[in-house]
Amino acid sequence: MEEPEDRQYHDQAKNPQMQKEIDRRRQNLISRQDNDEAPARQPDMTVQEERTKTQQSKVQNLVAMQRREEGLETNRSRSSSRRDRRKRIRKAVEDGKYMKTGSLEALEEADANMELMSMQPFERIGPDSTSMDGPVTNARAMRGEIPVRGSDPRQPYYMPKQQEKGSELRDQDGLKLSLEANLDIEIELKASIRGDLTLSL
Repeated sequence: MEEPEDRQYHDQAKNPQMQKEIDRRRQNLISRQDNDEAPARQPDMTVQEERTKTQQSKVQNLVAMQRREEGLETNRSRSSSRRDRRKRIRKAVEDGKYMKTGSLEALEEADANMELMSMQPFERIGPDSTSMDGPVTNARAMRGEIPVRGSDPRQPYYMPKQQEKGSELRDQDGLKLSLEANLDIEIELKASIRGDLTLSL
């Protein structure tokens, strides 16, 4: 049975020694994917498609990262990745996702390091006329209350929920009473201006 597309090397080996090295790298990739159980596969061993575009991008980025780290990326695919990255970032700048005052080279480097794929505290999800994901959304995702957004393959779909730290009262046996108060605080600011006021008609 032929290996799926993501496990193939698309350049021909120039000699038997190079072919042996390619086979070794391919075997390392297969073992790594089998051990991590990622990405999920169909019965015919092709990569399973996800339900959302974001999750599908996450799977594609995972496969690309695995191939890159195992040395199965060809020179042609590396060059194509750089062109696609520059084209994608320029479009994002034009659409208002990133500020035009930022350096294109810095954005490309951040994208290559997968920093732009991960969920950020402030993330514009469209041009200025649309909404923005803020720090509250990011904090909820970090607490595991909502799914983590973004296509970074290193991020889980849900962050593991952190257990609440115990207190001395909770650790003790016996009857316990816990009071939680929601306080509405109203702040009033007053200002006075001193001086002379002159009106001329």
